Amino acid sequence: MATSQEIEESMKKLLNSNDPLTNLTVQGMMEDWFNPKPEVMKHVIIVQLNACVLVATFLLATASTELSADDMLVAVFGFFIFIGLAIGVYGRI
Repeated sequence: MATSQEIEESMKKLLNSNDPLTNLTVQGMMEDWFNPKPEVMKHVIIVQLNACVLVATFLLATASTELSADDMLVAVFGFFIFIGLAIGVYGRI
């Protein structure tokens, strides 16, 4: 396990590096934050789609006790349309 001294030294090396791949600057971090790379945004969108599906599934499961059969049919149909649209968005990424 690394000691605090080793961690401090490795952070100093990382911050003082001249290698453009490991060079951390405030300007570089701000550019990455406000203008993210497309491959990072693809992962963010996929994680958000997964979260939406989980939340929608939970809402369907909790609403099933209070909805009538017709309302549940509409809710499930809407859920499947939502899944189809999510897959369509995923296919375009």
